[in-house]
Amino acid sequence: MAMSAKPSTATVCVDICWSPEAFAGAALAAADVLRAVNLLAAMRAPRSPAPLAWRWCCTDSGRAPRWLPRDKGFKGRADMVLVPGWHAQSGPHLDQLVRQSQATVARVIRVHSHGGLVAGLYNAAALLGAAGLLQQRAAVVPWAFVASVLRHGDGAQLLSDRAWTVDQRVWTCASPVLATEVVLDMLRQTRVAELALAAAHVLLHSSERQTVAARIVEGQHQRILPSGALQRACHWLEAHLAEPYNLRATANAAATSGRTLLRHFASVYGHSPLDHLHDLRVARARVLLETTYVSVEQVSRMCGYQDTGTFRRIFQRKTGELPASYRERYCLRTSRRRWTGSEPETIAPERKKSLLT
Repeated sequence: MAMSAKPSTATVCVDICWSPEAFAGAALAAADVLRAVNLLAAMRAPRSPAPLAWRWCCTDSGRAPRWLPRDKGFKGRADMVLVPGWHAQSGPHLDQLVRQSQATVARVIRVHSHGGLVAGLYNAAALLGAAGLLQQRAAVVPWAFVASVLRHGDGAQLLSDRAWTVDQRVWTCASPVLATEVVLDMLRQTRVAELALAAAHVLLHSSERQTVAARIVEGQHQRILPSGALQRACHWLEAHLAEPYNLRATANAAATSGRTLLRHFASVYGHSPLDHLHDLRVARARVLLETTYVSVEQVSRMCGYQDTGTFRRIFQRKTGELPASYRERYCLRTSRRRWTGSEPETIAPERKKSLLT
């Protein structure tokens, strides 16, 4: 979905369906994603209204438990609806739960027909089938309930090579533990796409970021590497990331010649040791730009570039944007004064209550 230069300030409203048999963890994970995005928005623009609002919609005549995290900013109709799946004992039990959820079926149809986004986590794909939303659509279904889902949506095109998928604004997945990833992907198709992407950097695992963050904090990333010239060369480059590139020193650390190292790097990685070093430096720069207040010039020096212009050029080539615009898009900090406590709290009272409940 193409994003405008100035995203709309309209609130994205989300329905989270609930029933006594629902996967509470999946439902709460969805709410936690929405809260995290709102918190990030509040850190960036404390006086602006929250970009997301949600409500709990029961699949029967009861009420959602009082302990569920609430939000009072929901106005108008839903832009998204999420069904978290059920603790079904068997296929027939799942069929019964779907039949008892006709109000949710109608809600799902209504939201999708208005151009909204719909997700059926785990065995809730059966409900999407009952709503007619799996007809000729790709879907991922938990193996234990494939037959049950097909009874409700026999036109579904089942995929077995991935954990989740989306087809024409309909998300399905094979496990309730994928709720966080699915909801973030849904939000990336809305007006809060940039915030969702920034939140994903924090909420989803990234081995690259784990490594970079550890190296920044500890000064030097410590790990046991397997033997081999390339591994020793990569370890050397990681340990001397902020120093000027030196092919001879890198080759000496790998116990080989510079020419041999270049040939092996090109054969295995498809690029040179210098390109590998640039990748490592840009990875560090991304984390620094997202999580610190140091200037672009300081980030450049901390990543081994004495010339800021060279740093900007390489960073743009690797990421597609300049360091300053990257920081503006993905920063995870509020203002320096507010973070250190020297600036009074300016979050609107109603937002503050929403963030804490």
